[in-house]
Amino acid sequence: MATSISIPQPCAQPWATMTPTAAGRYCAACATEVIDFTHLSDAEILAYLARQGGRPVCALANPSQLAPLPTSRWRRWVLAALALVGGPSVTSCATKPPQQLPRAAAAASDPSGPSATPAQQLIIRGQVLDGADGSPVQGVNIFINDTEFGTTTDEKGRFELALARNWAPLAGGTVGLRFEGNPFQFVKQTVNVNVRATPQPGPLVVRLESVPNRGQIMGKIRMPAPPVKPPQQ
Repeated sequence: MATSISIPQPCAQPWATMTPTAAGRYCAACATEVIDFTHLSDAEILAYLARQGGRPVCALANPSQLAPLPTSRWRRWVLAALALVGGPSVTSCATKPPQQLPRAAAAASDPSGPSATPAQQLIIRGQVLDGADGSPVQGVNIFINDTEFGTTTDEKGRFELALARNWAPLAGGTVGLRFEGNPFQFVKQTVNVNVRATPQPGPLVVRLESVPNRGQIMGKIRMPAPPVKPPQQ
């Protein structure tokens, strides 16, 4: 499981023209202090965000600092942040387990039993690679059609989706997989899979295209929710 901080709307204001401050620079155009994250560790970034108590933060960051992070590491860093700032526990969507399919929907999917047999399941496997150099891409969020269900690639860029064949989003015969990596490193991509093909195609290999001018990004920080685990029965 992975999560990431992100900057949904990068700011185009020139960093060099801003007034230096102790924590970064002051943007006169927005009347906002832009915090320089580029020299901070992950633990220091989380400690700073914890101190803000949910208030919006505008920052300058490297793409690598916005890359998805394994949940176990995220939890350790949250604890480290709390140790630095003190106070009550911090609630983050990144620390919650993936949501499950509602009971009613799960029952409708397979009312006969708690688990689906292999014949009742559709398995989609694959690997996500960096189109620039062919290296595996960890933490890419993969969403099914326009739903919130999906999965996340592992450290080798691999993923697997186990879906009930009678699940409603598969009724059309084609499922669209939306691949969303770090928005400041990769372009979003959708791959359509024919779920009625016989036999099913082998593992997918998805190469993500780089966004122009990979580099430092400036703007307001956001922590998105992870994908929801798809139905298993």
